This record gives sequence, structure tokens and C-alpha cells, in this order.
Amino acid sequence: MINRILISRLAIIFLFFCSSVEAKNISNHEDEIEDYLSLMTLEEKVGQLFMVEIGHISPQEVKKYKVGAILNGGGSFPRGKANHSPQDWISLADEYYLSSSSNIGNRYSFPVIWGTDAVHGHNNLKGATIFPHNIGLGATRNAELVKKIGVITAKEVSATGLDLTFAPAVSVPRDDRWGRTYEGFSENPELVALLGKSLVLGLQGRPGGNFLTTDKVLATAKHFIGDGGTLNGVDKGNTVLLESDLKRIHLQGYLSTIEAGVQVVMASFNSWNGLKLHGNKYLLTNLLKEELNFDGIVLGDWNGHQEVSGCSAENCPQAINSGLDMFMVTDSWKSLLQNTIKQVKEGVISEERLNDAVTRVLRVKLRFNILEKGKPSSRVTNKDIRSIGSKDHRKIARLAVQQSIVLLKNNNNTLPLSPSKNILVIGSAAKTISRSTGGWSFTWQGSNTENSDFPGATSIYEGIAQTVLAHKGVIEFSAKGNFKNKPDVAILVIGENPYAEYQGSVNDLFFEEVDFNYIETASQLKKEGIPIVTIFLSGRPMWVNRELNRSDAFVAAWLPGSEGAGVADVLFSNSSRKDQIDFRGKLSFSWPQEANQTSLNFDDKEYLPLFPYGYGLDYQDSIQVGLFSEEINNITGSKLGKVLLEGWPRTGTEVIIISESGQSTFNAKRIQTPQKEVTLEIFDNILQEDSQRIYFKPGYESQWTLQSLIPLNWVKEEQASGILTFQIRILETDQMESLFFFSSCGATCGVSLSLGNFLNKIPLNKWATVGIPLNCLKKEGLDLTKLSIPVGLNTKGNWSIEIGKVYLEGGMGGKSIYPCP
Repeated sequence: MINRILISRLAIIFLFFCSSVEAKNISNHEDEIEDYLSLMTLEEKVGQLFMVEIGHISPQEVKKYKVGAILNGGGSFPRGKANHSPQDWISLADEYYLSSSSNIGNRYSFPVIWGTDAVHGHNNLKGATIFPHNIGLGATRNAELVKKIGVITAKEVSATGLDLTFAPAVSVPRDDRWGRTYEGFSENPELVALLGKSLVLGLQGRPGGNFLTTDKVLATAKHFIGDGGTLNGVDKGNTVLLESDLKRIHLQGYLSTIEAGVQVVMASFNSWNGLKLHGNKYLLTNLLKEELNFDGIVLGDWNGHQEVSGCSAENCPQAINSGLDMFMVTDSWKSLLQNTIKQVKEGVISEERLNDAVTRVLRVKLRFNILEKGKPSSRVTNKDIRSIGSKDHRKIARLAVQQSIVLLKNNNNTLPLSPSKNILVIGSAAKTISRSTGGWSFTWQGSNTENSDFPGATSIYEGIAQTVLAHKGVIEFSAKGNFKNKPDVAILVIGENPYAEYQGSVNDLFFEEVDFNYIETASQLKKEGIPIVTIFLSGRPMWVNRELNRSDAFVAAWLPGSEGAGVADVLFSNSSRKDQIDFRGKLSFSWPQEANQTSLNFDDKEYLPLFPYGYGLDYQDSIQVGLFSEEINNITGSKLGKVLLEGWPRTGTEVIIISESGQSTFNAKRIQTPQKEVTLEIFDNILQEDSQRIYFKPGYESQWTLQSLIPLNWVKEEQASGILTFQIRILETDQMESLFFFSSCGATCGVSLSLGNFLNKIPLNKWATVGIPLNCLKKEGLDLTKLSIPVGLNTKGNWSIEIGKVYLEGGMGGKSIYPCP
């Protein structure tokens, strides 16, 4: 195994140097920019520093305020149409382009650029090719394949009239609890640098060659810097490192992508040694711009400036002064723009700094040939549109799946399977495409989708069925393991539910499938002598010792994307050994042997993985993997600290609003009950889509409920003085009708507490943190062993409230503790 790791690392180093590109081949347009600057007013200059989300700005407002860029957030579609076509994107792109360039005869008028999170294909577009997430691409070690993926992604993005993708992430995740682990190629900075560079060359083209031609888009290296190194894997947390270690680990992807000519670098949400990156002048200016000689745009993340000390969403000169060139903003953009203009007039932001930022924006636009390219529809042909999700593109995505999946165990040469046998496929994950695509797939979280949202995609089950039926085999599907005829082999498909960013952060790496008791199912299959092949879908390595012990073969498939047939291509034998597609994937992240082994990296002094970095079997191997310990060390099973809701409900829960006319499940950014007695919408408070706003119409018995899909047992949490805690802001109260909190443990089991007088003590429009002790609920009769609705609110009154994070906390966690009756 050591030889494999050494060979893998030497290959990475060799490919990195062999693919050297000199960004100096890129033109600067300095004389043109100087002329433009001399013609621009202050307002026009400041407008170029703004990238505004399309849900918060119209084409007419882009024209009025001379805004420089727009973006669509994850799950944000043109005109809000989830059921859209490429033409919907193109027509809206035309509107923004024409509005922003209506004064094109004047030299200072520059069209907007439109950015999107095309992080594994054009993943917001219905029908696009969805590639494996970066964690899977890291396992391929294939720089040329990653470059081809960049080429295809650029073609599909440009075919919808868009200009910029917020990719690649060159994060180096060092604690796999982090919710964005799957966005990183590897825990190894060298591999991250190699593949990040390859993706940029695919997206943008080669400097001095096909750089930013019509079918190319602007790329973004993100998130600068250290986002994968935060303490305890906390998203947007604090990275505590010496500068030498920060550079050694987290800078390498920026060195390579800047060398490849990347035009945008996105500042990170995290802090470095306590100072937020959006306000860190040393890192944004001294290091990135001066030492690394980056001359493109330093872009903010989603309202990231508001986290800088002394800043708010509407006011942050510190970010611009620190080196940010463009704000990424949502609903507060007008106030922020007016404040920024005022700050330049008052000298808080110098004219020199303003001109430098505008110069960088114009430089990138001119390199992109934005003036010559014309409106988006004039750049796009019918052939370009037909290429979206085409067979040729999906063929490359399928190849990426084949090369990314990693064989961890293959005892007794269980694989490859004969496709002519009787095959049982178990687990809804096999048929649910969103389980394979993960986060950043049609919606931001990748959840609340149907298979119909991915036209042209193939589920893992469909891929297996196609292969088996083509060879006259028999296939049966079971969600939970039942079968009619005893199979020759069972393929068990399990894994994480979709998530993105902070919503995917966890306290440990203990894996538990929420759909069914798969451990019991696997144990029963073993008793009956049925071989088990487990396909594990995840955005990170996890503690799966129990699953490994019950499997004859075990495949880490990561998040393979829309081409599930790529899994079947490797699992089954071909007619001739010569044509057999073999396993090629090698771990780009170390695999833990304990659930609390959360910060495990190949270069640690004490390195004790279950499977090391670089591990991966193939069909030539005859390694027998023994049994692993199933003892759960240092994991108490307590859910204290567990977040149940933060905008979108977490895995295993759902939010439902109920009134006299019926009920609605929270699966879109805004929902209502059938007769609009209750309205629920998601919005940004501190983080992206981290809070819910609820309007109760008076005169109707109405409810808002956070329900668990599987009954919860909070006995241990109650014994540890657990507090059910939630952040709440009261917008409107009803003095006549109270608001009630309730928890339910079944149809005839529950507790209800009046919150009216308690909440009236909290000022209107002020956030408060409220805690209800679990022992209080227990005393009132709640059975904590079978909670079905841990949190519910109901009223007949005119209440308008906002709910932030809902979580369990130990001790006296809530700032305002509800008094037990």
C-alpha cells in the first residue's frame, strides 16, 4: 500500500509540473481601462462593484444603478420557473444584458456578467449533465478527465447565456465533519492544486490559446483561504494556523489556478486566527494581490461582508478597503450601494482603492470580450442548446463515475457480478436520483426534488436494471429488503441524504441510514447465505464498520451525479475479460476507523486510518478484508448540540403547515396552505436561507410543525439537562389569541404550552433565543422515547413570527428559559 501511495503522489507532482501554464499570456487592456475610468461617474464606478442575486434585482434596476454583475443562487431559476428550459435562461440573460448596455455608445457602459454555481456541471439547469462532485473527481486522479468536465460544463453554461461559474472549489478539507467536504478534491493540497488547475483550463481555456472564447466561461477559485481548515470542521468557522501552515496546506490550489489564468477569486466566510477573510487586508491584498500577483476580481461570498467586525449587510467599507473588489449581495444591495457611494465621497473609501477595484472588474470583462460578444442569444446556436445533457456529454460523466468509485472490500472475489443472475436491489437511494447528485443539484440543498427534475438522468437502479435485463438476468427491487424469490446476490444502496454548506455539518462521522433498518436487513441476508454488495453514497468518508462487516463487497460511490449507470458498468462482468471495466478510484480522503476520528489526514504524525489515503482495490487484487471493531468509542449517542432546523429542515425531519383547508409540506422557498391561512417563506438572516418567516391568518386553527420521519428518543438528552432551544423574532402579536408551543409523541400523546404572555415580554422585531427544558416537557406528560413532532406552533390568532435555528443544547442553553408550570 505504501508503494501505491508513493507512486500516486509522484504522479501528481509530475502532472502538475507538466501542465504548467503562464498566465502572463493574458492581455491587460490597461490603456482602454484608463480611458473608461476617466469617463465614468462615481455612481457608475460603484455600481460595477456589485453582484446582485436575480431574485432581488430587475433588469430595469440594473440599468438604473449601473450594477456590474448578477447571479442566481442555488435553486434560483429565471423568473422563478422551476420547470424551465434553456431558452428561459437565455431570454432573461438578454434582458439583463440589454438593460445594462443600453448606453453602449458611451464608453463607460459595460454589460453585466451573470454568475452561477455550476460546481459539478450546470447543476441549476433542468436537464443538464451532472458530474460527480469533486470528492469523486479527486478519487479519479485523472487531470485530463477533469479538464474535459470543465470544457463540457463551460459549454452547457454558455449555452444558456451565462458568463461565470463559481468553481472550482480548491478547498482542502481537513475535518470531514465539515458540510462542504465533498466540494474538495482531496485532503492532499498537491492533488487539489492539480485538479483545480485542470478544471480552470477546461472552463476558461488556455491562456495564449482558446482563452475565454465563445464556449468558455469565467472561472472562480474559492474560498480564499483556509475554509477547509476550520476548528472542528465548523462551516464559516475559525482556521487557527501559523502562516506557514496556512500556505503549505491551503494556498496550493490558488497558486495553480492563478497560474492557469483564473479570473475570479472568491473570499471565504471563515476567519484566519480570529479575523474574517472578507475584512482581512493582509490576505486579500498583501498576499493574494501583491505576493501572488493576482490581477482579477476578488469577489465576496453570499452577503459575506456582513460578518466582518463592525459591518452589516447594508454597510461595510472595511471589506472594500481590505481588498474586496465586488460585493455579492441579496436584498440589502440598494442600501449597501448608497452607503458605499457616500463612503467614497467622505473619503472612508479612497478614490484610489475604488479605481483599483473598478479596474479589476473592467479588466476581467474586457478579457472576456463582453463588448464584442453581443447579447447572449446572439452567442448561442441551436447546436449549443442541443448539446445540453447530450449523449456525448453524458458519456464523459458516465466515465467519471466509473473512474471515481472506490472498491474498499471484495472478499472472495464477490465482484464482478454476473449480470445473468437473480439480482435484488435494496434501498430507496438506488432509485432516488437526488441521493446520487447530492447538494447543489437543481436546488441549493439538493433536496426537495423529484426524479423528473433531472430529465435524461439515470438512477443507480436503472443502470443496474439495464445491464441485468440485457443479459437475460432477473432483477427485483425492494425498499427495505423483502423479496419474492431468493436472489443470488443483494445490492444494498445506502448513504447520506442531500445537503449543502452548513446544513451538512455533523458532530461525528457515525453513519445511520434513515430510510430503513439496513443493519437488520443485512444481517438477515447474511443468515440466509445471500452475498451482499453495498454501494455507499456520501459526501465524505464515514464510520461504516458495521456495514463493512456485513458486506462481501463494499463500494464508496461518493455522489456520482446524473449517470448512475456508471456504477453498474464496473460492478458487472463483461462477456470477455479483455473488455472488463475495472475499479480505478483511489481514496483522496483517509477513511476513519472510529466515528470520532474526524480530523484524519495522510500527513498526520500519528496516522491510523481504517483505509489510508490512496487505497482502492481492483479486480487484480485478492485482499481479504477482515472484521472491524463495531465498538462506538467516545460517541455517547446524545444529540445535544444537534441542529434540527436552520432554514431548511435537516435530514430526517420535515416542516408542515396545517390549517382548516389542508396542509402543505415545506419543499419550496414559499408555500401556503390551500386557502392561504398560513404562509411560510425562507429568507436570509445571518446565513443563506437560514430562517423561516411564518404568517398566521386570524380566525383559523393553524399549525406550523417540525416533524421527525422516525420517532426520536431524547431520554439521554433530558438526563443531561437538555434544552430545546430556538431563535425567534416576533413581528406581530395577537393580544386576544395566544401562540402555543406543542410537542407530540403520537396521536394521543403530547404537551401544549401557551407562549403568549412569555413572548410578549420580548420586544417586537428583536431576535431572542428561547429555551424549553426537556424535563419541563416530561413533567407535563411528554413521552421522550417516541417524539414524532419535537417542535410545533399553533394559534387562531394574527401572529407573524420568524424562526431561526432550532437545536438541542445542554445546561441552561436558552437565553430566555420558559418557566415550567
